[in-house]
Amino acid sequence: MSLSLSVTLFLSLSASLSVCTSIDSFIHTTSQTSPEACDAGDRHQPNPASQALQCHSFQHIYFGPFDLSGRKFLNVSCLHGCSEAVLSLDTGYRASVTLVHKGCWTGPSTGQMQSNHHALPPDYSVVRGCATDLCNSDLLNHDAIPNLSPAPNPPTLSGTECYACVGIHPADCTPEKSRRVQCHQDQSVCFQGNGQMTVGNLSVPVYIRTCHRPSCTVMGTTSPWTNIDLQGSCCEGSLCNTDSVTQSFTSTSANACPRALHVTALLLMVPLLVGTLGGPLGLSS
Repeated sequence: MSLSLSVTLFLSLSASLSVCTSIDSFIHTTSQTSPEACDAGDRHQPNPASQALQCHSFQHIYFGPFDLSGRKFLNVSCLHGCSEAVLSLDTGYRASVTLVHKGCWTGPSTGQMQSNHHALPPDYSVVRGCATDLCNSDLLNHDAIPNLSPAPNPPTLSGTECYACVGIHPADCTPEKSRRVQCHQDQSVCFQGNGQMTVGNLSVPVYIRTCHRPSCTVMGTTSPWTNIDLQGSCCEGSLCNTDSVTQSFTSTSANACPRALHVTALLLMVPLLVGTLGGPLGLSS
């Protein structure tokens, strides 16, 4: 799986109406060091306050396709640039949680996003920084991210059936509220887990059940600005993923497949627009 930062939603392929949930009750403020400037030249300005930018400010959680076109955002003053980000976690079976964030640029001006294209569940992250007034207005709808629930090609199934759900409350993801899905050909075990989606000082809990590959590799996309941190376990047998998703997945159980270590890499030389989808890092300027 791979995922990244921000605040907007990912699109669920179902034709159902998008559902929005206020994010206020899921904001956890963490201690932060002072944001570093996007432009090193800012340090030489005699009056930084006079150089402040106006940036859009917005954050929301979506459970279906989102569209911010025509929406009026609050604006805030930012010293070091504007940013916008979208993080989405999907079951791979038309259910997702998407976090959208717009605001001031914080953190290092360059960095590297790390993901593992062998990992599941599928996720996606994109972060964009810019340095002109109200420039953080490009990521406005679900077209900003790819389809995370593609149909298998060829359209063959493994014969395993699993519960599939994803949400921000444990009650969103009980077996009773989950869909029963027929797993794709390369996915012959079931998965259950939990974790956090984080962008800046905004952190949202997530709970998930879905199909998985026998390797049971679990690794979310990470970057200096965002993180999708997931833990979980796999089991063999149809509809076996019925355990509590609130448990601590600190080690694999006897009937679970090995879980890949979660490795975080920060580092160098990445433009301010960064995207990744379970594979090689994609860059744009």
